[in-house]
Amino acid sequence: MPTRVVLDNGITVIAKTNRTSPSVSIVVGARTGGYTDPAGREGVAALCARVLDRGTVSRPADVIADDLDGRGASLNVSTGRHLMSVGATCLVDDFAPVLALVGDVVQHPAFVDAEVATRRADLISSIKQNEDQPASRAVDAFVAALYGSHPYARKIRGTVESVDTLKRQDLVRCHQKGFVPAGLTVVVVGDVDEQAVVDAIAQT
Repeated sequence: MPTRVVLDNGITVIAKTNRTSPSVSIVVGARTGGYTDPAGREGVAALCARVLDRGTVSRPADVIADDLDGRGASLNVSTGRHLMSVGATCLVDDFAPVLALVGDVVQHPAFVDAEVATRRADLISSIKQNEDQPASRAVDAFVAALYGSHPYARKIRGTVESVDTLKRQDLVRCHQKGFVPAGLTVVVVGDVDEQAVVDAIAQT
């Protein structure tokens, strides 16, 4: 059974030792997503996820990329209706610095205006591409008919119109609201001691 601990600040930590390979996977889940997007601001969580790892207050995007490349580590951010997650995989020897990097991304994203503009354009392009796919349009129509005015009927990535209006401050509010300690769960699996993981996260 994995170790499960709720830290004093409310963060839930789940750690599981797995000695099959000298690597570690880290996932930080936040209880936020398309469901929590404000009405008329659909796509906020999706855009936030795309910009979250593109620089922190102390680490520009290129520094993050170079650090990960130098360690052979990976980092990704994704979002759905109810969950936004930050995941990383690295060798066990790099666990401490990669955990620190993940913690920085989760706690101190910079949301640089230039990155917001670039990722907003990318998201709009993705939405337009989906609109050209009959299968995607059929799913959107089905979900809209099924849920009506309920938030589940919203498109997780928003619409061209809603995303085009999003600004840096929308992402800041999304992050501040969703990434509160009591709403975070950190899962670590790999060639590490479970109590050491809990101690490391408590200090991050």
